[in-house]
Amino acid sequence: MLAPRQFQISQTIRRPSGGEDPLHEGSAHVASADESKAWEAHVLLLGQGAAPVGAPWQAHNLCAKVPRTSSHVRSAPMTRPIKVLADARALLADVERRTAPEARDALKTALAEVASTDGDRVLDGFEAEALRDSFNAVLGANQTLGADQVDALRDALSLKVSELKAGRIQDTEVMFTSEGRALDRFRGKILETMDATIAKADGKPVDVNMMVFAFTDEQLADGILERARNHPNVNFRLITDWTQLSLSGNKQPRRIGQVAREEGLDNIQIKYKRDNPYIWDRERKRPRFYHPASKGLNHHKGFVTLIDGRPEKMSFGSFNWSKGAMRSNYENMMILDRHDPDHRRIMKGYESEFEAFWNNDSVALTEREALTEKDRLFRELHEANGESYTARRIDSPEEVDPLYVAEDRHGGFDINSVADEDHGALVSVVGKTTAKRIQKEIRDYGRIDTYPELLARVPDLARKPTWVREQLREHGEFGEGGLSINTAGVSELDRAGMSRRQAERVVARREAHGTFETLSELGLIRGIGPKTVERIAPNLSDDASSGYYSARIPEEAATTGFAAEHRGEVAVRSRESAGASNAEAPSLERMDRNLAAPVTDLLRRTPEGQTFRLAMYGMSTRSPEYREMVAALERGVPVRVVLYGKYGASTIEAMKALRDRGLDLDFRVFKSRVMHEKFGVSGDDLFNGSANWSTSSMLKHSEDRFVFHNEPELAQRFVEEFERLWERGSQ
Repeated sequence: MLAPRQFQISQTIRRPSGGEDPLHEGSAHVASADESKAWEAHVLLLGQGAAPVGAPWQAHNLCAKVPRTSSHVRSAPMTRPIKVLADARALLADVERRTAPEARDALKTALAEVASTDGDRVLDGFEAEALRDSFNAVLGANQTLGADQVDALRDALSLKVSELKAGRIQDTEVMFTSEGRALDRFRGKILETMDATIAKADGKPVDVNMMVFAFTDEQLADGILERARNHPNVNFRLITDWTQLSLSGNKQPRRIGQVAREEGLDNIQIKYKRDNPYIWDRERKRPRFYHPASKGLNHHKGFVTLIDGRPEKMSFGSFNWSKGAMRSNYENMMILDRHDPDHRRIMKGYESEFEAFWNNDSVALTEREALTEKDRLFRELHEANGESYTARRIDSPEEVDPLYVAEDRHGGFDINSVADEDHGALVSVVGKTTAKRIQKEIRDYGRIDTYPELLARVPDLARKPTWVREQLREHGEFGEGGLSINTAGVSELDRAGMSRRQAERVVARREAHGTFETLSELGLIRGIGPKTVERIAPNLSDDASSGYYSARIPEEAATTGFAAEHRGEVAVRSRESAGASNAEAPSLERMDRNLAAPVTDLLRRTPEGQTFRLAMYGMSTRSPEYREMVAALERGVPVRVVLYGKYGASTIEAMKALRDRGLDLDFRVFKSRVMHEKFGVSGDDLFNGSANWSTSSMLKHSEDRFVFHNEPELAQRFVEEFERLWERGSQ
């Protein structure tokens, strides 16, 4: 056994038998008051020297944990106590007995490592089982762990962690066609993302809202039709580009609509962004498509899924839904999950943009409306050029087109969140006192992963009425937890462990000088010292992410999105403070909330000597992003660019001129295979989306761009992609 200084173990440990909820009336077992006391946690006091390893994991149930991919582990320094749950204690007994005195420190470290792998400081049964399996892999069933086997134990434990990671579900996923097998992986991931939402909904209403520029993959279309047949609770809505109204080139939207009508699938609806991309062909005496004449593309390439009106998952990137994109192009696609609270604002914003787009009758047309509009445009061109016109027959039926609004009917709240909305919902269910106890438990020992773990770690819930526990089971979700210092309000920071005055100073500094780069920058604020930062850091993150849009109705001025919430201005780093560190209290300035804003801010944050990497399908020297890149070069930021060369001759010449001036700029060009990506990376920050660096992207098309700050692991994935592209491009 380990020495008493290392374990302080209650003698009342008893593990309830029966169903998933030992306190629920419908379970095989109803816990008594004595049993609820027996669920009290046990503390392992760790000495110096232990450190967290591996990526943190999240849990869907007590038997299946998966790692989160956010870059910031919310685990405390290992000098803090670790709580050992009852189901873990039973598994540890044999491990303790078989550990020699000289190996106890190694076991202590292993316990700390395993307990911290999912971002909390609680050793549960799943983690204890992983430790025991590693122990047995090294020693066999009955041997004792000695000092000479410590390294082998560490290696076995590391291998076990890697095995568990392999089957993980990620909060943030990014895929690149350059990594191979794109045809299967990209199509499969889109359908898998829809399937995961449908499975989680378990019969509740699901919405799959898609905004896709080009859709020519027949198998993907068939996959959507199959899911519409099998799941009448799922509504599929697609807004596609005007070009998809044609039946040529294997375009799928009209085929999907036709099959849906023939089979009576009223859970599929399709609309087309109104456009007028036609000019008169004098030789053929008929209208012809002419891309420069377009009044604005629907250039989005993604979708958002919802359960009971609440965003669940989201996909976006450079990838159009075509075999050509998968087989012949360099593309990327990102998937976000609501488990990460920082994603929820982006997902909600994407849904808001979809709704505003879908409900705008002057730009989003049903098939019949679109064909009627096309017929009108053709008639006008014929008449304007003195030619007679015979109207086309339109077989598409009239469609009922009700207003669509995603109302959050879920009523859910995140147990691990101290956000105002979640906190208010939790208080309404369990009361202020128990809510404070739950939040203190999370502050002290990290997030709670499952409903059974909630019952184990907060025994007070045993005394709550059955309906309270039913509400927690039905509506409580267990997100990643933590709170971003870059988005939180005063009351939220207060609940996370700051004093109200400290919280007010954090918000004031953020509003005056911009987002924080690291949690350690809290120490720049008067009244927040190292001890305070160490105490509250496990419950905080420095993540910051947001979405930006462009939109235009033909014959009207461009806007920064169809949704009203995407209009207005944002604060960005001022030109005078470009390259300054946050310790220098940089100043901010206001600019329109357009697609250039996040790039402007990112480039001005980039310090001298830090490389900015850009992969861009189309780049105009007239774009504000390009001008900002030149300014960054002139103050000493190295820039590396990968560009698709077919449409970039003038830009290539301009970049050569910059390089000839002695600026630290280099680039690679793709002349044959299409390099269709649109991302940039600087340090731990990046942006990605559908938008090129062009005035058309901002002033004509409907586009998106998403920025992620302080995400080193995600940024590294894009750096790796950039390096692959760099090696394959030509000088």
